[in-house]
Amino acid sequence: MKIIKLILLFLLLYFSPLLRRGAGGEAIAQKILKDTTFVIVKQFQPTIADAYKMNDMPVVKDSVPPVPKINYGINSKKVFTPYTVEPIKSAKMVGEPLTKLYQSLVKGGAGTYLYGEGFFNSLRSKEYSYGAHARHLSWNGTLKNEGFSGFSDNEVGIYGKKFLHKETLSGNMDYSRNVIHYYNYDTAAVKNLADNNLIKQRYARIGGDAEFQTHYTDSSRINYLLKMKYFNISDYYKTSENAFIVNGDLSGYYEKQLVHALVSVDYSNTKSEADTAHSVIIGLSPYITASGDKWNTRIGVAIALEGNKNDKSRFFFAPNIDFNYNVVENIIVPYAGITGGLKRNSLENFSNENPFLVPDPKIKNTNTKFELYAGLRGSISRNLSYNAHTSYSKFDDLYFFVSDNTNPYTSGFNIVYDNSALWNVHGEMQFQYTEKIKIIAKGDYNKYTMDTELKPWHKPLWQTTLAVTYNLKNKIVATADLFVYGSRSTYITARGEGPGITVVSTSIFELKPILDANIGLEYRYSKKLSAFLHFNNLGFKSYELWNNYPTQSFNFMVGISAAF
Repeated sequence: MKIIKLILLFLLLYFSPLLRRGAGGEAIAQKILKDTTFVIVKQFQPTIADAYKMNDMPVVKDSVPPVPKINYGINSKKVFTPYTVEPIKSAKMVGEPLTKLYQSLVKGGAGTYLYGEGFFNSLRSKEYSYGAHARHLSWNGTLKNEGFSGFSDNEVGIYGKKFLHKETLSGNMDYSRNVIHYYNYDTAAVKNLADNNLIKQRYARIGGDAEFQTHYTDSSRINYLLKMKYFNISDYYKTSENAFIVNGDLSGYYEKQLVHALVSVDYSNTKSEADTAHSVIIGLSPYITASGDKWNTRIGVAIALEGNKNDKSRFFFAPNIDFNYNVVENIIVPYAGITGGLKRNSLENFSNENPFLVPDPKIKNTNTKFELYAGLRGSISRNLSYNAHTSYSKFDDLYFFVSDNTNPYTSGFNIVYDNSALWNVHGEMQFQYTEKIKIIAKGDYNKYTMDTELKPWHKPLWQTTLAVTYNLKNKIVATADLFVYGSRSTYITARGEGPGITVVSTSIFELKPILDANIGLEYRYSKKLSAFLHFNNLGFKSYELWNNYPTQSFNFMVGISAAF
């Protein structure tokens, strides 16, 4: 009911202006009031609701919510996790496939000389290796203004090697026969030589050796090497030499240093129609090696005891020290040291160096009292390396070859000995570009100081060599050699008969410097077949390496080689 009254009051208030005015806008309220009666049931009391104040303060809300603090709790409990080891295969390096090997290689050629050579070898094996080798080189001719100059070099040998668990057993046997002629005899005095055997010299050598070596990688074990060697060499005039040599090397680590103990026994017996000589040398050369990040050193001594048939025993001692320091990444490596020792001379060594020895030459051993050296080596670039050093040495009984024309048919060279000093300067450089180009250049300067002899006979004052190899796609291989020897001193002794006396006169002179060049070409048709061509002494001039023994002038050889 109260609601109905409120609605009526609202309508009355809304339409009251319209009731006061007519259609034309005149007031009509007076008329309406006369006809309308309002009954007021209760007095209207309007009320207004109370206003409430908002007490909330403005708050800036952070867009990043705070990190809640969380407390963890760990419950320790053992979990049983069984693991079974399964074996796996060892890793293997995968490299380039192995090239095919051939068991045999045969080479043959002809030209100024006659040449033949053959090799036979076993194929790859982890258990053994064996092979054989044979070679022949000869010439049957006469040099201009000289006697018969023919020669022949022949050799044959076999070898074998057995690979054990951590040891190696090896051995070989060989035989060689070298024939030369004393072609510098006086052709005016000896006319129409009936038999070339009168000026013949022949060296026949037979020998062999056996070796046993261990290869233990455990540093706590001692490695050892035992080598035994025997050979017999004889010449055409019944001079012979027997030699039996035993060498041993024990090596092992003491803390971090590698220690070596070298022991040797060298026995020789020389026989000739005039005399028989015996000689034994017992040597001991212990040394120790040590190294650091940039340095390496070797410290040791060389001790020798020599006994001869007719001489008193002699004792020799020499230091053996070497040190090097890597200054800059193998670019600059200075080194220095001192060494020495007793060297055994033999008919074999002398005849290999100078085959024109007179029968029954004088043989003595040479002692290097000391050799003091210092040098510098390294690599300038990846392709270019160098080595230069100088040394000063003192010798007892250093040997020299001198002319001996006592017998007109065997006019060759004998040997004299002298206590000498040698100052040497050596330099070499090597350039290599992959497998295509390789160049090696070497040079030496020598200055001798003699005690008794006037000159260092047949020793060059200086010498240089240059070797070049060019490989064109492994199809064509070219080689070139150039060497120059400086002047060498020698002398000639002339004997004349006077009234009841023999007059001997000696003339000293210098041999001319030597210049020689050689070129070799090889064409590889396949891996099995190739052809070669050699040109020697391109200076087209005969020279004397040994006094009164000129060499062959320009010579050549053409041949083929085959593998199967």
